[in-house]
Parts: sequence; structure tokens; C-alpha cells
Amino acid sequence: MNLTELLTTLEAPIVVRPTRRMTQGELESYLDKAADILRGNADHSEFRGYVFALLFYKRINDCYEEEVRTQADTLIKAGVPQEQALQLARDPQNHHFIVPEAADWAKVARTAKGQLGQALNDAMLAIERANAHRQNNFDGILTGKIDFNKQDELPRDKLVNLINHFGSQTFDRAHVSDDLFGNAYEYLIRNFASKAGKSSGEFYTPAEVGFLMSEMLAPKAGMSICDWASGSGGLLLQCIRYVKKHGGDVRQLFLHGQESNVATYNISRINMILHGVPVWEHKQGDSLRDPRHLTAANRLKTFDRIIMNPPFSLEDWGHDTVASGDKFGRLSFGMPPASNGDWAWLQQIAKSLKDLDPETGESGKGMVVMSQGVLFRGQPEQTEEEDGQNQKADAEYVIRRGFVEADLIECIVVLPSKLFYGNGVPACLLLLNKNKPEARKGKTLMIWNSRHFQKANPQNLLRPSDLMRILVPWRAFGDLEQAKTLVDSHAAQLIREVEANRDQRLADIEDAFGPVLAPLARLMAEQAELDALDLKVAAVNDAIAPEHKWFGPLAPLKAEVERMQAEIDAAGRGDKAALKARLAKPKKQFDDARKLLIAAIKAHLKQLNKAIKELNKLQEERDSREQEIRLAAEREIAHLNEAADDLRRICNDPDEARRYFALVDKAEIEENEFNLNLPRYVDTFEPEAVVPLPDAVGNLRKAEQASSETKTRLDEILQTLNIEGVA
Repeated sequence: MNLTELLTTLEAPIVVRPTRRMTQGELESYLDKAADILRGNADHSEFRGYVFALLFYKRINDCYEEEVRTQADTLIKAGVPQEQALQLARDPQNHHFIVPEAADWAKVARTAKGQLGQALNDAMLAIERANAHRQNNFDGILTGKIDFNKQDELPRDKLVNLINHFGSQTFDRAHVSDDLFGNAYEYLIRNFASKAGKSSGEFYTPAEVGFLMSEMLAPKAGMSICDWASGSGGLLLQCIRYVKKHGGDVRQLFLHGQESNVATYNISRINMILHGVPVWEHKQGDSLRDPRHLTAANRLKTFDRIIMNPPFSLEDWGHDTVASGDKFGRLSFGMPPASNGDWAWLQQIAKSLKDLDPETGESGKGMVVMSQGVLFRGQPEQTEEEDGQNQKADAEYVIRRGFVEADLIECIVVLPSKLFYGNGVPACLLLLNKNKPEARKGKTLMIWNSRHFQKANPQNLLRPSDLMRILVPWRAFGDLEQAKTLVDSHAAQLIREVEANRDQRLADIEDAFGPVLAPLARLMAEQAELDALDLKVAAVNDAIAPEHKWFGPLAPLKAEVERMQAEIDAAGRGDKAALKARLAKPKKQFDDARKLLIAAIKAHLKQLNKAIKELNKLQEERDSREQEIRLAAEREIAHLNEAADDLRRICNDPDEARRYFALVDKAEIEENEFNLNLPRYVDTFEPEAVVPLPDAVGNLRKAEQASSETKTRLDEILQTLNIEGVA
């Protein structure tokens, strides 16, 4: 390397904070800030359609532009002229999504504030039309119930802030992978649910509850699955994950959903597209008043699996529509009360479950989140002899009795409180089976899971260990001996899932930080080399040699000076003066070059120090995040091991097991007048802690002493206030 090349290398800037991929945590934090922009007195549900539409718009815009750049670069390298290459690269057949040039995000985002709303409306409509030919077309996905000109719903300042926020980050696949973005979109849905108040229950089910439901339903490739109140589509995605986890081909799932809220319906469509779900049949409309999944004969379609979290205790559920008769034959067990639609949903599920398939041995199963009121609301018929008055059986009692007598209820799980956003009503899970296995006929498994959960704000959480306490008795169907054999395998499986999640998150961190931190070792080695250099002039002169890494380029200049100096020393007196005059130029060149090189090395070392300091900060940040992930996984694994030990203890003692679950036959339910409230069957009583007598005596003496001290102090205060003390 000659001197010019070395100086160029030393003077080249070192990128201190290069662009890197976002981690899952960073992307979630970024989306948190988008939600924070909307903070105010208004319900977040008013904004969510706009935010989800904008985020989707930015994602497909950036991915489309990335695809165009990549394809154009390939064509240009192949010799295609640049303008023609760009034109060919925009061929719609070559892209997942199309963003017309007029709808390009950068152009729209630069629109003047007063015209921004209309520009966004036009861009959204243009994108929908450009993608109308797609299998999952965009019809209404960005325009349904969304008008960016409605400043009363989304104030213009908030809109501008959102545009600027989303515009500050690139969302192409190079920066954010499909899985990462899909997960982040679900995170944003959860974020809105936590802030959206009462309306949140309409569109979001906590992921851990959805995981539990999919585990208990156990869908398989080739099955049809329906969610009649699909919200944001999260429960169907959980079924997809279950099938994928068990090696099934998710392309062989036949997914169906129906959602009444237009904005939520569009959010679910976006959610599915971002998760790469190729095909699903999604309808918009009120499922109870107007079910849209029908056969050619205008009957309800039937499904292998139904998974649902409908609105709890819906008051305006459509009683008026079916009061004169339900043309779909759903209400065969009875007419639910006009003010509560819980049993309308349950009867719709029962009606749309498939009968037993003799070839596969599978029958239709449905799992639904319900208010616990469905377990006990409604009174049986009372006669004057029994109760001193005549009273007809309440509607909900009649329907519940019908479900029990038809042997539809296979399992009931009572959940902890405060699991669902915006809804404090105690909830339960009901698993319905159109045709139970022979060994389970006439029996219902009841699981009480209100004791074990993680307290959090605003909502409580179910941990993997809490889910295991449900899954083990469920898969053993209450059989204690079988449950004991399942504990180890369930603990191992859930631990593997915790570890897989940990490893995925660590890989995500490494993917984001690794390429950026890769130069650190080289830069530190270079820093050590330069720190070791003595940059004093005399020391540099002594160190100059052709093989020297840093001072080698000075060797020819120094050699020329030394050669001429040797000539001067060997010349006669008369020639010295002329030779010295000739020496001035090469000596100046050498001195100037040495000065430039020393200055460049010092400046480069300063850059190195700064870059290394910044990269060390990034490395500390990466290490800290990795440590958090490892510690969180260790805590979950510890909880799982503790729960496994506790389950073994429980399953070794039938009386203790009865405090958590019970297998109840139809006769016992009939004895309890078809009341399914779990405390009638499971010992939910929490005994008071036993305190040893010596400790109890000590506590009593402390209480007496405290009482005495309190009375003395009160007397002193009253005396000070000139009030007589109390006895």
C-alpha cells in the first residue's frame, strides 16, 4: 500500500451506528409509541382502524419498493437499460402486493397538511383497486369505515404525527422479517386492547388463552375450523400454529370466520395477510342475526372445530330476529332470554358442529369463552308444593339442562379473574363435543383453575406452568393414574417450547446486533496497534521500514533523503552546497508526508475510540437483552418444574385432586338440578393456614402489646386536646 492509499484508508469515516434490523422488542416498543401518539380522552377503539390501515400501507409500500429495487438491480446487471429495468421491475405479476406510483408512501406523506386526509383516502383506494385481482383481495380493507378526512375521529395533528412516526422506519423485509412483523402486528392489537376499555373484548383474546383452547381442541390438517365471532383472527391463528407445531400442512386447513364490526373485520383480514395465511373464508356480518357460512341449501355449514370468544352476555343479540322462529334451527334447546345472548352463541356452536365421521372417528368439537353465569343462571320449575308458589323454569335453565341431557359438554374450565381486556366478568371455557368417545359419555370434566396465575396490570396472565395444570387433567380426563404419567411429558414439552421461544428471541437479537458488532474485534485490534505506536518524530523516524504496517509508505521517501545525505557526506567541499540545495525538496516531502501520516493516524485513532465506545454500548445492550431473555426463560422453567412437582403431589391424593378437578357424571349434575357451578363439584374452599400454638400465642401477645400502646398514645392525644380519654 502506498502513502496515498494508506491516507485514504485512514481518513475514511467509520460508521459509528450503522443501520441494523429491528429486534422483536424494539419493534414492539416502536409500535407502543405509535399508540402513545393517540393518548387522550377518546376511546382507543376509535383510532385503531386508522392505525392498523396506516401500518399495513407502510409495510406493503416498503416491501413493494424493496422488490422493485432488487429486480431492477438484477436486470441492470444483466445489461438492461436502467429506465427499462425499472419498468420491467414494476410488472404486477412479479409482486406479492402492488402499490401504484401515485400511492407511493413518500409522495403521499409529503402532502400538505390540509390535503393529507384526501391524499391518504385516494392512495388507499388506489391500492385496493391495484390488488383487486389477488386471491386475498383488498376490497374495503383500507377504506371500509375509514375516512382520513374525518378530523373529529382522528385529529389532523395526530394523523401528521402518525405519518411522521411510521415514516421514520423502513418496514421492508431486509429490516423486518415477515414473522417479526406479523408478531408485532398482533402485539399492536394487544396494545390497543389494553387501552381500548370496554370495546376491547370484541376483538382480542389473550394469546395464552388462545393457546390453551387450541391445545384442547387439537385441530388437524384437513379439518374445517370456524370462529363465528372472529375479532382480529387471533384464535384461528392459534389453530394454525398448533397444526404447524405438530407437523401438519396448514395449507390443508379450511378456515372460516365471521365478524360484525367492519373495522375489526378489516383488522383480521390484514392480520391474516401479514401472517401469510393463503386462503380463508371470511365474512362480515352479525353471526346470530345473519350467519353467512351456509350450504347451497341455505343451512348452517358444519365444522370439525369451532373456536370462539364472543361478547359476554350480549344484551342486543338478535332476539327480535328469531322471536317468531329461527330458520336455521339453532334454538332447538330453547329460546334464550332477550337480554342475554350467551346461550344463543352456545346453541349456534352446537348446531354447526359436524356429526361423527365413521372413517376418522372424529366428531365436531367447539370451544368457547363464556361468562361463568352460563353455568348457573336460571332456576328450575317450582311448584306450590315445593316452594309455596308456581314458577316456570327459566329459559337458561331449560337450555342448560338440554345440553347436559344431550351430553354435549365434555369439559368446563374456570379461569382466573381479570384475564380479558376491558372485562372483569369471571370467565370459563366450555368444550362441546357432538359425539363423545364411549369412555367419556355421560361424564363432564370440571377443572378449577382460579388459584394459579401471574398478577399483572392491567390484566392477569396465565403462565406455561398454569396452562400445564389444565392440560394434564384434561388429557387424562380426570384419571389420576394417567395424569401422573402425563406430568413429565407435559412439563418436558412446555419446557421445550419455552426454550424454543428463548432461542428464537436470542437468534432475533443476534440477527439484529451480530452484523453490526462483527467489526468490533477487528477495530479493537487496530486500536491496540495504533495505541502501541510512538508518534514522536524521532520514534517514527527510527521505526520507518518497508515492512512496517503503518510507517512502511514513508520508507521510500526516507530512503531518498538518506541516499542524498550519504552523497553529501561523501562529496567534496565544493559540491556539498549544491547537493544540500537539492536535498531540501525531498526532505520537505518526507517531513510533510510524515506529518500528514501522524495526523491521519491520530485522527483515525480518535475515530476508532469513538466507534469502539459506541459499539461497546451496543454490545452491552445486546448482552443485557440476552440476559433478560435467559432469566425470563429460567423463571418460566422453574415455574414449570414447581408445577410438575405440585401436580404429582395432587395426583397422589384423591382428596387433594378434588380441590382442582373432578370428573362428574350426569346423575350427579341432575342431583344438583343441572347447576354446573364448579364449587358444587370441586372443593374450591381455601383452608386457613394452620399456625402452631406457640406462634399463635406469640402473635396474640404482640397484638395485645400493640393494642395497649395504641390506647396509651390515644389517651395522650385526647389529653392534649383537653378531651377525656376513653375506657
